[in-house]
Amino acid sequence: MLRSLKILVVDDELRFCKSLAQLLRTRDYEVATASCGREALALIGKTVFDLAILDVHLPDMLGTELMGEIKIRDANTSVVIISGEANIDSALAALRHGAYDYIRKPFEFEELLNTVENSLKQKALKQEKDKINEKLQRSEEKYRYLVQNSPDIIYTLDEDGNFTFLSDALEHLLGFTVPDLIGKHYSTIIWEEDQDKARWFFHERRSKNRSTSGIELRLKATGDEKQKDRDRQYLIVELKSMGIYEQATPISSKRYIGTHGVLRDISARQRLQNQLQNADRMESLGTLAGGIAHDFNNLLMAIKGRSALMSMDLDASHPFVKHLCAIDECIHSATHLTKQLLGFARGGKYEVKPTNINELIRNSADMFGRTKKEITIETQFHSPNIVVEVDRRQIEQVLLNLYINAWQAMPEGGTLRLKAKDVMLGEKECSPYQIELGRYAHVAITDTGMGMDQRTLQRIFDPFFSTKEKTRGTGLGLASAYGIVKNHGGIINVTSKIDHGTTFNIYLPISQKPIVETLSSKQGIHQGTETILLVDDEEMIIAVGQAMLEQLGYHIIAVQSGREAVETVRRLGQEIDLVILDMIMPHMDGGKTFDCIREIYPEMPVLLSSGYAINGKAEEIMQRGCNGFIQKPFSAAELSQKVRQIFNTLNITNIDVMTETTVGGCC
Repeated sequence: MLRSLKILVVDDELRFCKSLAQLLRTRDYEVATASCGREALALIGKTVFDLAILDVHLPDMLGTELMGEIKIRDANTSVVIISGEANIDSALAALRHGAYDYIRKPFEFEELLNTVENSLKQKALKQEKDKINEKLQRSEEKYRYLVQNSPDIIYTLDEDGNFTFLSDALEHLLGFTVPDLIGKHYSTIIWEEDQDKARWFFHERRSKNRSTSGIELRLKATGDEKQKDRDRQYLIVELKSMGIYEQATPISSKRYIGTHGVLRDISARQRLQNQLQNADRMESLGTLAGGIAHDFNNLLMAIKGRSALMSMDLDASHPFVKHLCAIDECIHSATHLTKQLLGFARGGKYEVKPTNINELIRNSADMFGRTKKEITIETQFHSPNIVVEVDRRQIEQVLLNLYINAWQAMPEGGTLRLKAKDVMLGEKECSPYQIELGRYAHVAITDTGMGMDQRTLQRIFDPFFSTKEKTRGTGLGLASAYGIVKNHGGIINVTSKIDHGTTFNIYLPISQKPIVETLSSKQGIHQGTETILLVDDEEMIIAVGQAMLEQLGYHIIAVQSGREAVETVRRLGQEIDLVILDMIMPHMDGGKTFDCIREIYPEMPVLLSSGYAINGKAEEIMQRGCNGFIQKPFSAAELSQKVRQIFNTLNITNIDVMTETTVGGCC
């Protein structure tokens, strides 16, 4: 139900007030009267009126003064001034003070009623307009907030391609300020090489389903200090744009008036895509490197074996000995190269044991320091024992690669700082590298050398990338370090600045297992008389391996496949004292052969041999109880030591078992 509109009539002629009030009430208005300003003020203090009809001359104040008081209390109250002594000046003064109209006495009541109705209608229209404006303002503020807080750059262009609006994200993403670009052509921010592409899509005229979406562009980045990224020259964005048109009318067709567009920063997405592509590329190169290393190691094995056999038959004074030593040095260099390839291929993790990383760092640093006197080495360990499960030779290789890299960065000498501590890595640190959350050993290797720029840092772990002369490096050292650490479930990253040195950070998972002490064998060549089954699919490896072992006094049975090995074990059984088993063979590989042998004889000693193990399979076999591992190429001395180490371990175990049996029998 609509409320009655309230009208206040103020006139010092009581009969006029009464008759005017009666007239207005016939039109369903709620009317109050007053004969002076004081009475009127008392009424407006209690009630809000929609309309006030005021005489200009009141006993205690002017009507215009009373109108001012009414407007102070409620600016929306409409006022009509009436007077019997009116002139143009007084009428204009009343209107200037805010009166809706000015009526001169005497007047027709119909004239007054029309004025009252028009005044109230205009007031209603004004109130409705104010509500609409308020809603529009709130809506504009809401959408302005959404636009200005959007991470995307939102823009509009006029029909000539000049900016008419830009959101605040512009400054954060590109370094330009909005006032600098308003009125400027869009090409101002387009990267030079993308100008032709932008000409077709940035200033889009098409709309709806035909509009532009998903176009990649490069925009100029000013690279000012606010961005803290002086090396960045452009920003990669995804563009979505459409034409803006005036609506068609019955007498005119729609008219193009500009373009609306959104620019989304896709740098993070691009980086992720590049990382995935780089990971795929590294995986492919790793597979290739592993295959090359495997075949190369087999060739080196044959050469090294033949060299060892010749050395064993020659006296130390023979003139051929020095040439054989030179061959061995070449083989050693080639073996180092294949180790780098294997590390990069993530195929060199074999004998994994709980190890004190502090001890590994200390020993490798001492060995390196003895040859590089111009380098000062400082070590700092936050706790005495930080245990990690690693292939010690592989991690030593990583450390030495990083030491050499640091030494080469300090041609005039400097300080190499080595630190190790136990840290906890959470979701933020682990998620980008896809590793498990938990405690890690953090090894920091810092030099005071020349440092690296951003472009070098981005490629530092790429295989065959090197800033050195071709004669000083292969570009595999850091790629190998990266592959080895990744293969151990860890992280390796680097921070550097020109003239401020470099820090390599390595994170390896902490282990709660006790440290395993390696049973050492005496150096030199060890002979024996046991029976050994030699299994390898390469004829040249069989030939040289059999010759070396027979030279050492062992009885050798040689086979060239996993199936032959299983059949031989099944036929001869415990006549075989040891199986030397190749890892990679066709049809039945080393892993399956090992399992079959252990099914026949669970205690059969097995020494695993390989030039390359795929996807950690060698480690898996070692964890299933394999007795040892030897990396191709190996010398006669290394092979004899490894074989004798296994036999010595078995003899100790057998003695322990016999002792326990004897004690049990006495009881």
